[in-house]
Order: sequence, then structure tokens, then C-alpha cells
Amino acid sequence: ISRMKLLIVLLLVGSASAQSAAFVTKFQNLVTNYLGANTVKAVDMIGQDALQLKTIDEMVSHLMKEVIGLVPASKYMGALGMLTNFQSCMSKAGSSMEKAMANIGAAFKGKLQPLYKKVIDKIKTMKTNKKADKAILTEGFKIATAGLTKALIQSVINVCMTKSTKAEYDCATPALNTIMVTSNYNMAYDAKRG
Repeated sequence: ISRMKLLIVLLLVGSASAQSAAFVTKFQNLVTNYLGANTVKAVDMIGQDALQLKTIDEMVSHLMKEVIGLVPASKYMGALGMLTNFQSCMSKAGSSMEKAMANIGAAFKGKLQPLYKKVIDKIKTMKTNKKADKAILTEGFKIATAGLTKALIQSVINVCMTKSTKAEYDCATPALNTIMVTSNYNMAYDAKRG
């Protein structure tokens, strides 16, 4: 019987890992590979936060606290330069990086809320039914992977445009081109698209 339990545990771990890997690959192809190998760490953090039923705001806050450690050392100086340039440009545009980050955060939260709810509802149900964490993560990542689409990411970009002036958006474009896979999306500014 102990061999059977071990086999089941190994299958669950493998399944959760495979599902997480599928999400990471899709995320890197559709959104960003800026964190490189550390994308896995970031996704694992979000998975653990979801298991703890944290809100989107709590998850973002957790990621922001860890972001310096997630940026690969080879990109650290470039990231600091990018942020300095972004902040300087926003200041010249009569705005601030804080406003931009608040707009981006609100866009992500608004557009990701339905997908987040779907994942969290599944987690709650599985926890109620006393399912193992690995099985819960597998199902959560299945939902997240299916929900992560170009249309979803484009809708976040569009909302960010509606919340930004042309000057603010122009300041964000170099950073977005560095961090995101912008070639997948219509990045031309249009304040009415959102």
C-alpha cells in the first residue's frame, strides 16, 4: 500500500509540475520572458498565494516585495536604468510612475478578476473536498493556462491606454517593449480602444 501511495504522490507532483510548466511556457510566449528562469519562481509564488486564497492585491503586493530577487542579475542594471528613464519621462509628461503603476494595477485587476474568481472558486471547492494541494494546483493551473489568451492581454493593454495620456503611454512604451512580448499585440496608442 505504501508503494501505491508513493506512486500517487509522484503522479500528482508530476501532474502539478507539468501543468505549472505549461502555464509558464504560455506566459513566457504571450506576456514576458523577462524574468527568464525566475518566471518559474514567480509562478510558484502565485500558486502558493492562490492556495492560501490571497486576493489579487495581496498577490501583486507579494510579487512586488520579491521583484528585485526575481530580476536576473544580468538584467538588474538595465532594469534600474529602465525604471529611472520611465520615471523621468513621466515627470516631464506631468505625471508619475506611481500613477502609471496604479493604472496598470487597476487594468490587470479588472481584467483578471473573472479568471481569478474561476481559479479561486475551484481551489475553494477542492479544499472543501479535502483534495491535496498538488491536485488543487494542477486544476488551478489548467484553468489559468486556458484563460491566459492574447485577447485577455490585449484587453489589459487597451484599458491601460484609456487610463493614460498619449505622453504617458509614450513614456511606458520603451519599458513595455523591454519587458513584454509586445510583438503579439496592437501597441499603437488609441485612448478609445479600452
